Amino acid sequence: MNALRAAAIPCLVALTLSGCGNGPSGEINPEEGAILDSLAWFNDQVVESPNATAPYLARGAFHLRNGDAGSAIDDYARAITLDSALVDVRHELGLMRFDVRDFEGAVREWEGVLSTDPEHIPSILSLAKVDLLLRSYDPALKRINDALRLDDRLEEAYFLKGRLYLETGDTLTAASSFQTAVEVAPERYDAYIQLGLLYAAAHDDLALEYFGTARTLRPNSIEAIYDEAMYLQEHGTSDGTRYAQALSLYDRILSLDTANASAAFNKGFVHLEYLGQYDSASFWFEEAIARLPYYHQAHYNKGLALESMGDNSGALAAYNAALSFDPAYTPAAIAKGRVLQALR
Repeated sequence: MNALRAAAIPCLVALTLSGCGNGPSGEINPEEGAILDSLAWFNDQVVESPNATAPYLARGAFHLRNGDAGSAIDDYARAITLDSALVDVRHELGLMRFDVRDFEGAVREWEGVLSTDPEHIPSILSLAKVDLLLRSYDPALKRINDALRLDDRLEEAYFLKGRLYLETGDTLTAASSFQTAVEVAPERYDAYIQLGLLYAAAHDDLALEYFGTARTLRPNSIEAIYDEAMYLQEHGTSDGTRYAQALSLYDRILSLDTANASAAFNKGFVHLEYLGQYDSASFWFEEAIARLPYYHQAHYNKGLALESMGDNSGALAAYNAALSFDPAYTPAAIAKGRVLQALR
């Protein structure tokens, strides 16, 4: 779920009833609305009470349930026109505009919220996220700190601060911010992933703990499994234990996503580069190609495996295949020249 949306969910659940408790008279009877969940029924409610906010909010929620974001936005905007004090609804309207890439509209809604309620934390953080997307780091940091002055237990604020410091190259402060995010919210999956990546970049085995926690939170997360496998692969031990663990994790990915070409490729790479098992390497590169035929790196690495087994003709075919998909792929061109000379 979009992190910016989380704070607005309680409001959204209540929209079909009372517009988060701020709606005027003309609210819809939930016993009627829950049963007659049809567009015609909601249209009738709007016609009967055209100046009440609740019918528009209820119809907007209906449109959202049915995937019609444009109509939902129109209904929420109409409700805001009728009652500008509905700040939570206006914040939600900003999220909807953001989701359909109407970024200027989203900013307009959130700034409108803050003109009514300067301490509306979800809108402050939403604008901070926009600043981050625009790489306007100073305004983003000010907004994040403003939110934290209002509530120093905001996991999203610490996460956004971590992103900001990460983008500006201050990895130590970024790690500290992500660490605070997980201390405030131990279930914050994406913060554990960021911490894992930071420690992995520093070649620190603490990365494994963070990836492991992320996998505990989301056992079927291919992202977390892949990140842990990559760390094990790149930080293997002489006894081969970590390579075996990495291969097992790639198998886990393939059990979750049989079409995952990257997991098959990495299995081949481990066999080729670290274990020297060229036949197995060739097999897994072929599996990657079967899943993604234009995977030029897989063709190239298959060629390396075949060449290592003395099959120069097969290697030449693999290098030619790699070059057919990427004519500028220099490693394949060099390897092709090498096997052509060997075949003479």
